[in-house]
Amino acid sequence: MSDAPQDKVTVLSAEGLAQLKSFPLHGDERLQNKLLWKSPNGDTIVGLIQMAPGARDAGHNHPSATQHTWVIDGTVSIGGVEATAGSYAFVPPGVDHETIAGDEPVTMFYVYQPFAPEHDH
Repeated sequence: MSDAPQDKVTVLSAEGLAQLKSFPLHGDERLQNKLLWKSPNGDTIVGLIQMAPGARDAGHNHPSATQHTWVIDGTVSIGGVEATAGSYAFVPPGVDHETIAGDEPVTMFYVYQPFAPEHDH
């Protein structure tokens, strides 16, 4: 959907969303990422991350980007703080954070927004 027209409203149904391809995050099959939207210049990314039970996204940081995350389903630890369905987490630039799924699958919606023309992904 990242190639959606920029001059009109785009709605993706639940069925359409389910059909979007996902790719392993950091090469880990237990962490799946669906890219929903990317700004034309690539400075903002929006997507869904799905984590298998017990999956772990190793500690890392984004030196020049913020990350906003909404937990849709499941329970996850983000930066050592538990977040359940309906929770929101904000990760400021440069803050180390590890994400660990609980005993059930986790789905999270995220917005990744760098502050500089050259940024990490």
